[in-house]
Amino acid sequence: MNERLAYIIMIVSAPIIWVLTIRITEAPSFLLPPPNMVADIMLSEHQDLLFHTRITLVTALSGYVVANIIAISLSVSFLYLPWLEALAVPWTVVIKNVPFVTIATIMIIILGDTPMPKIIIVVLVTFFPILANVTKGLKSADSVMLDRMQTLDSSQWEIFTKIRWPSALPYYIAAHEIAFTGSIIGAVVAEWLFAREGLGALIVRGMSQYRADRVWAVTILASALAVGAYLLVKAVEKYLFRWQVEDLT
Repeated sequence: MNERLAYIIMIVSAPIIWVLTIRITEAPSFLLPPPNMVADIMLSEHQDLLFHTRITLVTALSGYVVANIIAISLSVSFLYLPWLEALAVPWTVVIKNVPFVTIATIMIIILGDTPMPKIIIVVLVTFFPILANVTKGLKSADSVMLDRMQTLDSSQWEIFTKIRWPSALPYYIAAHEIAFTGSIIGAVVAEWLFAREGLGALIVRGMSQYRADRVWAVTILASALAVGAYLLVKAVEKYLFRWQVEDLT
């Protein structure tokens, strides 16, 4: 079974499982609304949903770009300044394990009701997978190739661009499978905590109004964005490493 067929089966079977669950459990519509009710909400409120989706995407992409810049810069610095890695790792571990609710509260106090706290939450969610994978990838370069490049009196830039970064690229792409999808979820969670706009804020609004149909609609939309981000990463991976497939065939 190829990947495309598996996704088609999932899309077709999900509504069937949904309807069967409602019939078996006899859950009322205000707790578990049927698919047609959720679809009606997505159609009738599509403009509002698109507006908040755009806000969530801007937050997610902004935080993700910042996370990539910081993580790659630190990974390269760790490669040439080992003492910096020893100094920074304890800080990254501590920051990673601080609850996001606490960080969000502190950011709100410091920065106020601005987009920055949401972007910082996205950075914290996506930063560490990129940092760990790129750092490991840069260090996984073939030692024989490195020795040959040094024997040929190659510059550090040539060694980095021709040996170390190509070795790190598969690790970097793999990090995106977690981090890029995580940026969407991180943005929604940040909006759920304190924002007035975005998909997370819509979930809070739907909960306060006891509108399960709206909550489900937003949840499906957020999940679709995360799945789309994952599929985009997989498409980029197949394009960048298409030569591997060609070699196999």
